[in-house]
Amino acid sequence: MRLEEQDAGAADVCIVGAGPVGLALAFKLEELGLTVTLLEMGGKGGVGVGGASGIEFANRHHASLPAFSRSGIGGASALWGGRCVAFDDLDFETRSHVPFSGWPISHEAVRRYYPEALAFLNCSKASDVQPGELCEADGAVTTRALEYWSKHPDLGPLSAERLQASRHIFQLNGRATDIALDSSGARVDHLVLLREGVEVRVRAKAYVLAGGGLENARLLLSLQGKKPEICGGREGPLGRFYQGHLTGYIAVVEFEKPETADFFAFRRDREGYVSRRRFQIAPAMQAEERLLNCVFWIDAISIADPVHGSGALSLIYLFLRVLGLYRHLSNGLAPTAKGVRNIDHRQHGGNIRGDRRVVRDIVSSVRNLMRRRVDRRYTLINPKGRYLLRYHAEQEPNRESRVILQPPGSADGQGILAVDYRVTEQDLRSVLKSHHILDGWLRRTGLGRLEYLHDESARRQAVFDQAFDGYHQIGLSRMSSHPAEGVADAECRVHGVANLYLAGSCLFPTGGQANPTMPAVALALRLADHLKDVVRGKSRS
Repeated sequence: MRLEEQDAGAADVCIVGAGPVGLALAFKLEELGLTVTLLEMGGKGGVGVGGASGIEFANRHHASLPAFSRSGIGGASALWGGRCVAFDDLDFETRSHVPFSGWPISHEAVRRYYPEALAFLNCSKASDVQPGELCEADGAVTTRALEYWSKHPDLGPLSAERLQASRHIFQLNGRATDIALDSSGARVDHLVLLREGVEVRVRAKAYVLAGGGLENARLLLSLQGKKPEICGGREGPLGRFYQGHLTGYIAVVEFEKPETADFFAFRRDREGYVSRRRFQIAPAMQAEERLLNCVFWIDAISIADPVHGSGALSLIYLFLRVLGLYRHLSNGLAPTAKGVRNIDHRQHGGNIRGDRRVVRDIVSSVRNLMRRRVDRRYTLINPKGRYLLRYHAEQEPNRESRVILQPPGSADGQGILAVDYRVTEQDLRSVLKSHHILDGWLRRTGLGRLEYLHDESARRQAVFDQAFDGYHQIGLSRMSSHPAEGVADAECRVHGVANLYLAGSCLFPTGGQANPTMPAVALALRLADHLKDVVRGKSRS
């Protein structure tokens, strides 16, 4: 039978998207004994640049298509750095100072799937790192926050092999363009897949959209165009509350004792898995100061930037530059305080003249630099204890941060998705206040201090200028207990459509401080258990 004449009706579940979330769901359903049809835009085993298309951005705060979208098996995992971070309990709570906060499920409902999610993402399920405090806590800041890193972030190659060997997962390549409901309007009858100019109907018992926040929203908005009352109507929550994370640098942290940095450096456990500790504003302090969730970690400053303050690093840099070796040896990844165009190289001389330990520090600094070149998961230790302080902060859910589907006009019949991703005053204020709290805590504990990179009058603008996301795509089809407040229920099922489900960070009502990949995979694994019961229950009936 030719593919375009086929109704793929034998599968228990049809999944749209073969990124980390879609793959985790498909493989878990296979383990549970269900059959899966997996729809992916790329060719079999292939990866293409910019799998999504037809998107326009209203401002410069959003990443461009090639930066966040990949077609093919593994999807955007080909772009993913591999950071795995758990949510915090407070992320699931209704917070009076965070509008539209609160999840319809508890953290425990997701947390119990973390070990399985970490294993799927090639990350440690347990670590030798003990999440203890650096010093006696005073209620303002905690140092118990941890991040883990995947050994193999790109899930494409191994997943493609596993799919090829699978007898229960059937892969179809093409773009899902339409959700067709049955005569009752309460169930999906089939999906329409555009494959090499031919429309293919794909049928299953249950359907899951796992194509990323923007692409999921595109399909649902297209459905809403045909059935205006779905997902709360045109003024409802669908396509709204678009969130990401604010991240960047506005300060250098200087430790009183340089060895303090060891506590926050990358660590490898006995199995070679990498983790790192971070600063975090404590939950009670967040509530007291009405802050959004925020963490900080240390990043080594490029040896080309004299802001690092080390005579040894400055001497090494000047030596390599004079010999013409620096541009060949540098990989360009180490950050600078204010960008490479704003480096004052004259300060290197001051670093060298004012550093009485310069000769003593040369050997250890060269050794550290050589190790950093072969291991990017290694923290370059600064003899002066100075590091850029990276912040990673939650955004408030904002109804006006949204996407709108324009009328169809492209060759494949889909409209342009207009993206208006916004940053609010609360987002900016929270980042600035969180730095202030951390600085006070460092000074009170005698651990160090912050040195700001901008005058106080310019800091807000610096945070605003660095506000840039689109990788995390949070909140566009949020979970809720009631249809008026969200798109999907506590089981990830679209309100009002019996057999249509969502997977991914688009479901998150709030984004917390965590990078979303690992929690999104955990939520998809939870969905797999639910779908097993749904499909088998229907089979019995």
